[in-house]
Amino acid sequence: MSQFLARTLVFALAGSLAISPLLVQAQQQPKPTPKSPDEVLRIGAEEVLLDIVVRDKKGRPIQDLKAGDLEIYEDGTKQEISSFRLVNRSGEATVEGTGIPASAGTNSGTSRTADPARQINLVSFVFERLSPDGRRNAKMAAMEFLKEEYGPNVMVAIFSLDQRISVVQSFTSDRDRLKTAVERVTNAAPPSFIEGSQQIRRELENFTRADATAAASAASVGGQGGAGSVNGAAFADAKAAQITIDILRMSDDAARQQQGASSLFSLLSLIEGQKKLLGRKTVVYFSEGLQVQPNQKDAFQTAISSANRANVSFYAIDARGLQTQSDFDSAKESLNAAVAANERQQRTRGGQAVTFEQAKSFDNAENAITKNTQNNLAALAESTGGVFVANTNDFRAPMKRVISELTSYYEASYSPTGKEFDGRFRAITVKTSRPDLVLQTRSGYFAVPTLEGASQLMPYELPMLTALSVKPIPREFEFRQQILHFGDRPSGTQELLVLEVPLANLTFKVDDVKKSYSTHCSLLALLKNSEGRVVQKFSEDFPLDGPVARLDALKKGNLVFTRTFDVLPGRYTLETVAHDRETNKKAARRSILIVPNRGENLKMSSVSVIKRIDPIDQSVSTDDHPFRFQTGKIIPNLGEPINATAGGELGVYTVVYPIAGSSNKPQLILEVLSDGQSIARGQIDLPAPDKQGKISYIAKLPLDNFKTAGNYELRVIARQGQQAVEEHTFFTIGQ
Repeated sequence: MSQFLARTLVFALAGSLAISPLLVQAQQQPKPTPKSPDEVLRIGAEEVLLDIVVRDKKGRPIQDLKAGDLEIYEDGTKQEISSFRLVNRSGEATVEGTGIPASAGTNSGTSRTADPARQINLVSFVFERLSPDGRRNAKMAAMEFLKEEYGPNVMVAIFSLDQRISVVQSFTSDRDRLKTAVERVTNAAPPSFIEGSQQIRRELENFTRADATAAASAASVGGQGGAGSVNGAAFADAKAAQITIDILRMSDDAARQQQGASSLFSLLSLIEGQKKLLGRKTVVYFSEGLQVQPNQKDAFQTAISSANRANVSFYAIDARGLQTQSDFDSAKESLNAAVAANERQQRTRGGQAVTFEQAKSFDNAENAITKNTQNNLAALAESTGGVFVANTNDFRAPMKRVISELTSYYEASYSPTGKEFDGRFRAITVKTSRPDLVLQTRSGYFAVPTLEGASQLMPYELPMLTALSVKPIPREFEFRQQILHFGDRPSGTQELLVLEVPLANLTFKVDDVKKSYSTHCSLLALLKNSEGRVVQKFSEDFPLDGPVARLDALKKGNLVFTRTFDVLPGRYTLETVAHDRETNKKAARRSILIVPNRGENLKMSSVSVIKRIDPIDQSVSTDDHPFRFQTGKIIPNLGEPINATAGGELGVYTVVYPIAGSSNKPQLILEVLSDGQSIARGQIDLPAPDKQGKISYIAKLPLDNFKTAGNYELRVIARQGQQAVEEHTFFTIGQ
């Protein structure tokens, strides 16, 4: 039985209980993919594995390097190399550049057997949102690669990346199938109106720049500007143009956020999926620029760190070829817009309404830097030991280089002298004593532990993991949590986790110059089985900011985090942490979750008191989130006092899963208790189940019956024939 995990109290009630039902239909939501423990590679801060490509000044590969010719440094501290070998085109490994196969005996009488898994080279071609020119260039480059001889141990897969990553061709050595997949993925056309929209925007920006110049000239000779100083029609045109540009710029900001998130987390999925294999992995990433917004820097660095720990190298190819000037123009436009916004603000001295650009001008300098998305592609490639290719329409030489580097490289490993998992980025530098050599390898990694059964750790999660190891666990501010169970599915019982942080409990920084506020909160939840293994990990980082005029209203609300997951019957420990990053305060909770084997019997979900019902998009029909309905999405009350207003109602929600095929009609019994004593009771017949075999039900209890402030217990019993199942929850009536 699940129950509210937030703190609750119990008071008294007198009067009768009336129940009015409301039947609602739940929607569909894809279930999360369960992770198995063997998906985790045990190479973390305990051992670092490096692929090192070595060339001379003319770009020719060097194959006679010895371990003594190299020095590896981590954060400036020299490390002892524990293994070193050359891997050549055939996949055969040789020891210390001697030409002796790794499986043969060395001159010291010892022997080494190469791990066969390390001889497989996986190559992933990823095609991301390409224009017609980009698709043509990407196709040309991919076909150049497939023409070359790259050895029997190389397997290639083709992926498409838009809002999510999709596989077009799984890993194979069949070149004909790969060529067909490349043809398919490069034939998809983007919406034709995008180019037209960009042209309209350029025309409007030219118009508003001319208008701003005219206004500045008028101001310089004593004019006041505004609607009264210019032709009314021209003024209206200028304002309409500015509104259109603001709409497009706001849309650009949202699109960049969305594209950045989809790109980064899709790439992380690609990395995580390949980390079990110990061999070299290469991603050839065709893109027209990687969006990384300021609040996505942690995710970007995590992608680089994860790639380096999983032995994945990115070869990023800007598929725009020579047509890259627009990227710099976009960054320049943002900086110019920031300057112009500040100038207008100074001229008007606050006498006019603040425009979108003026409100955003303080952020635009940083955004302009990240708008040069070519730099982000270069950083991804160079930081993971790959190469960035741009400003060319001839991809023959770059593709030959990719093949050369994935079929001839050195592999070295070391155990870091710094063992602590402090979450810092540890920079790696490789030097050689031999002159005129160029080394290419990874930039470093985040020193975070590997949790078996959990996805890659993000840097912001580490302080919260540390908080869980402290005794007693910290409780420096209050937050609420609830875990609810619902129906049984093939992968286990569906559970819903809800975390709620009252925003008034967080620390807000106020910038008097910008007239803005900011706060930063992170949340983490770990579900561990009876053996202490992490079977589910959820987290989110919430940087919040906005105009200071809205701060008081914001503090009356809550930060709400929800996740659904399926879990098999058993005993589990739930650990949750909230982190106020402005003050480094932390709050943690630890509780037990029992998931019974309910078989084919009558079942009922946990019971929730409803705070409110928010509207949802009615076109969404594939979401089976247990709190989503045709009419809205339920937001549960996690223990906040309820005002017993005259004529008001208390909503209670549950889902009943009746016995299939039974002729007995299911019933629902509700009972209110105070101090363990029953004070009201009601019974209703439930309607027929929906097509999914469940009955989603909301019962309404008149608040007029709750005359006394205090805490109450609500028991809900579902009955069908001889079977019955019971759930209960608590709620508080305020003063």
